[in-house]
Amino acid sequence: MYPSNFDGLKKMKKSKQYYKNLIQKWIEEEKQWSCGIESMGRYLKNNRKRHKYLVELCKNLNPDKSAKILDIGRSNLSVLLAKYYSDVTTLGFDLDLDKGGHREIETINLKNIVFDLNECKNVEKWIEDKFDLIIYSEVLEHLYEAPEFSLLFLNYLLKPGGFIICTTPNAASLYRRRKLFFGKNDFDKIRFYKINPGHYREYTKDELIQMAQISELKVVEHKYPNFANPFSLKDKIHFFINNFVGFISYTLDNCTIRIFPSFREYQVLILVKK
Repeated sequence: MYPSNFDGLKKMKKSKQYYKNLIQKWIEEEKQWSCGIESMGRYLKNNRKRHKYLVELCKNLNPDKSAKILDIGRSNLSVLLAKYYSDVTTLGFDLDLDKGGHREIETINLKNIVFDLNECKNVEKWIEDKFDLIIYSEVLEHLYEAPEFSLLFLNYLLKPGGFIICTTPNAASLYRRRKLFFGKNDFDKIRFYKINPGHYREYTKDELIQMAQISELKVVEHKYPNFANPFSLKDKIHFFINNFVGFISYTLDNCTIRIFPSFREYQVLILVKK
């Protein structure tokens, strides 16, 4: 009887180890795809225009080179900002822990505040630093907690008269509609490697504005910038369709209202304290 039970326990332990190894294999394979050298190259290529656009937008909103800047999440954008501003801080995961494809610059000498934005509802964990300009670019969609918590946190960090620049994908873009039309799920599958998560949720213009207002922020401007590749046939087709439907509108109280929302892939919000 005893040898039989002993053999059973050995098989159970072996079975659990097998599944443990399998799970680790999934995580490592995904890390290689999402955090490796190729991922760095893809990220730089796909976001070069967005980073350049954001740097110019920051300069226009606050041309003071000594202004205190907070960049949420370290990336090549942080490097570009540091070339103009003398006081740039990043906020996000521990740099020794975060080996994501976004943080390809290891040698940049910037202060980093270790903070998980999914913890923003815990007000006692909020930091006391204050900033003139906060760049919240392509982060909102990666949170599994309500974005209002993070926007309220950034409102607290923002100096009076300062700006928050928030960019995020447009949930109503032509790219996403096309995928659904052909039966493909536009939502990212929840990843195995939680330190470098995909998109949990994307938002429309109305949703973004409502979240900002709830978080006691005033929307100065909302726009759909064009980061498309001018040499890409797909982007040219998307650009044509987006501009064509832009003519389909009506006038109400001297305001021109588009019947269809923008089909562009990205959107930008400029926010201030109410």
